Amino acid sequence: MADYSPINVLLADFLPADLSEAMEKEAVKVESLPPVRSLDALKTPDKENDPTELIAWRFLYRGGVCLVLGPTGVGKSSLLMQLAIHFAVGKALFGISPGSYYLNRGMRVLLVQAENDEGDLAEMRNGVLAGCADLADADKVEAQKRILVCTIADKSADKFALALDALLAEHGPFDIVIVDPAFAYLGGDSNSQKDVSHFMRELLNPLLQRHQVGMLLAHHTNKPLRGKEKDNWEAGDYAYLGAGSAEWINPARAALALRSIGSDTVFELRAPKRGKRLRWEDEDGSPTVTQFIAHHRDVGVICWRKAEPDEVEELLADDGPGRHRKLNPIEVLHCIRANPERNQSFYKAEVARMLQCARNTVQNALKTAVARGWIRFEEDGQEKLYRLTGKGEQRVENTPSTVDWTNH
Repeated sequence: MADYSPINVLLADFLPADLSEAMEKEAVKVESLPPVRSLDALKTPDKENDPTELIAWRFLYRGGVCLVLGPTGVGKSSLLMQLAIHFAVGKALFGISPGSYYLNRGMRVLLVQAENDEGDLAEMRNGVLAGCADLADADKVEAQKRILVCTIADKSADKFALALDALLAEHGPFDIVIVDPAFAYLGGDSNSQKDVSHFMRELLNPLLQRHQVGMLLAHHTNKPLRGKEKDNWEAGDYAYLGAGSAEWINPARAALALRSIGSDTVFELRAPKRGKRLRWEDEDGSPTVTQFIAHHRDVGVICWRKAEPDEVEELLADDGPGRHRKLNPIEVLHCIRANPERNQSFYKAEVARMLQCARNTVQNALKTAVARGWIRFEEDGQEKLYRLTGKGEQRVENTPSTVDWTNH
């Protein structure tokens, strides 16, 4: 039906007849409009029984994409396999929990991948099954029945979308589809907003909404940041870790990122988009969007585990390549307690002198202590003056120092 709104009727009086007719034909091509509802007609999800909630608490829902970001070769595929096996039987992994509707009920999962052969996939499956002591034997058997695997190595862009559409229709319904990796199926330039937008917004999102399925989409990160560029990143910047255009993260509903902290086996798992919805807490019970996971200790077992606090603290306190002096952030707390309301330069110089470490290491420890809620600062002109919080006082009381700070 042609649009006879006042503006178009007015325009029609001044347009050539053939152009006005073309506008009418173009309007007729619109077969149907998306539904329109009043704001008060929107339904609030049932928190206890919401089949659209795939990852609690609405971190990911049906029709949405969660990007899973990470450097090449660190184990994104095995992490996705581990998530798939846990979700298949309704179990949480590293605080990533299925929605309440799926707890213990489980999900049907489709894994579509391009780079691993059958042997690699079988090794990952076996490693997860061997390494996950939190799963009962019956769960491991049931999970394998609920996960279907398909390798597509010869299609991208529109052809990939058609193939995925057919798979979901033929073998579904599914709750979650895992696609690994995005680069294999983009069929364009990863740096091009146009190409990425077409893939994410015009191909994947409508397909997922039509089939009412959620997606975990594996994507490579950019090359590691160095020096000041790395230190200057703010919390929201981590959403843009994915290689290529920022358009990768914009249409995605959520994101998880594996990030190197200087180890070949221990990594930071960060939720840079909608992360607060996961309701993670640190060791002190404070909200956080980061945690640390590590490769399984047994050689040949391809599986992830939760990292031990000691191995994480050592890495976070490291001076970097070529420097081996470690600094426990607790020492900085003791220094601040003995010398409250001094500026950063004072603490960097004092701690570096007393513990024979680099000033940059002390600065990193101060950042860690602020992030964990152990210290806070007040701005005095251009300076920041530090003091302990209640949590910091408690940490100091529970953990003695190796130095007598009161005499310095």
